[in-house]
Amino acid sequence: MANALRTTGVPRFACGATRGVATMKKPAAALVANASRLSGVEMAPPDPILGVSEAFKASKDPNKLNLGVGAYRTEELQPLVLEVVKKAEQKMLAAGYNKEYLPIEGLDVFRQATVQLLLGSDNAAVKEGRVAVLQALSGTGSLRVGAAFIARFMKGTTVYISNPTWGNHRNIFGDEGVEWKYYRYFDPDTVGLDFKGMAEDLQAAPDGSIVLLHGCAHNPTGVDPTPEQWQEIADLCKAKGHMPFFDVAYQGFATGALRVLLSTACLMKHADQGSVTSSVCRGIAALRLAHVDCCCCS
Repeated sequence: MANALRTTGVPRFACGATRGVATMKKPAAALVANASRLSGVEMAPPDPILGVSEAFKASKDPNKLNLGVGAYRTEELQPLVLEVVKKAEQKMLAAGYNKEYLPIEGLDVFRQATVQLLLGSDNAAVKEGRVAVLQALSGTGSLRVGAAFIARFMKGTTVYISNPTWGNHRNIFGDEGVEWKYYRYFDPDTVGLDFKGMAEDLQAAPDGSIVLLHGCAHNPTGVDPTPEQWQEIADLCKAKGHMPFFDVAYQGFATGALRVLLSTACLMKHADQGSVTSSVCRGIAALRLAHVDCCCCS
């Protein structure tokens, strides 16, 4: 996957790199003429989630709470840096890492650790070396890598996303030219999962479609399938030849335990049989770390 998406071996953001455009001297008239070519560019609409954070900052209400971003906060409403994160930072500083360029696929120890955290070290696909892993820039960035891969190598395949879902899912796949459609998910009457509607929509989807699933703590509803329902989803995907594409952004938030997710475990069981390929994306807070995993048939 890494080589397929790689376009150049030259670092694109090398510090101190000389860019031709930066050294050329153009007449002022030419700069004005070039600037006018951008006059038709419209301002993008404000991000609704970040807009909540901006409104929070502007509010003078002493009892205000910021519910826009899913992250831990202190009693003073400041970001809570977990003790384990502080210890990890201290170890990194003590080790004296030199910030060398990483391989195109990312830091090996990070990639292997995330796979074991997500799938478990005893997973057959992990033991057999059938999991390809790429380090990416944030959960959004890893999703974009996955979408680009689908656009290039799985042309004509439709991605099915839950209704509702995280707002950027539509933009990420749409910007890559990947067609997406909704499957039913949330039932406002029961304030729970519309599993019957979800199963019907995935059954009606063309064989070999891609199904975007939230590994846990579904965004924005917080409603997850039961263990029995996850098994049914796995069976349905196997029967239809669907490719599960997991977005795992909140592992540990739903239950408080960083354990192998039942959702991925069910689907990976079928991948071990060579019938399903699964891609998983997850981000790690402000550090903007993420990875894309592909569990292959061989």
